Amino acid sequence: MLKLLPFKYCFISLFFLLITRNKIVAQSWTLAKDKNGVKIETRFIDGWSIKEYRATVFIKTSLKKAVEAYRDPVKRKKFMKRSIEVANLKVVSKNEIITYNLGNAPWPVLDRDNITHSLFSKPSENQIKITMNSLPNYINEKSNIVRIPRSKGFWLFTDMGNGKIKVVQQSVADLGGSVPDWVVNSTIVEGPYDTLLALKNFLQN
Repeated sequence: MLKLLPFKYCFISLFFLLITRNKIVAQSWTLAKDKNGVKIETRFIDGWSIKEYRATVFIKTSLKKAVEAYRDPVKRKKFMKRSIEVANLKVVSKNEIITYNLGNAPWPVLDRDNITHSLFSKPSENQIKITMNSLPNYINEKSNIVRIPRSKGFWLFTDMGNGKIKVVQQSVADLGGSVPDWVVNSTIVEGPYDTLLALKNFLQN
């Protein structure tokens, strides 16, 4: 006859199972690059075979100018160095936009495009956060361009005072197509590094 464990032992077992699972889901960040004031960290997270990255930089500028650089597609194109095309498909409100980005991929890999739903929020008085999620079916796919099927992430702009802000950009994306995951993971650092370095130079110059 099967002997049932007392409820309190089942509860304890479940508690430790959840702790173990959380450790698997939220792995520690690993420093991948730290150069020219831009720090890139990576990690694997549950449900994704592509690494998530977190890029951090400090910039001498105002919170308003930094957020406007993201909101304005002309300005955004100046620091999205690997982008061929950047556009706002729809401005829903001052706190919500739908954006388009066509990224340049090295031959023979096909270029990728991504439609992103961006929501602006204010976690605190000195912070602006832009939360991003993909909308792959928002417009029809284009010939010879691979649509990114899913991505998520955020930009967090924090006013540090004395004319300086901290920028954190964190994201993970499934690039779609036939590029092996190990190839994507081996090159995951350079894109965000180039972007944040270009953002720093754009806003400070």
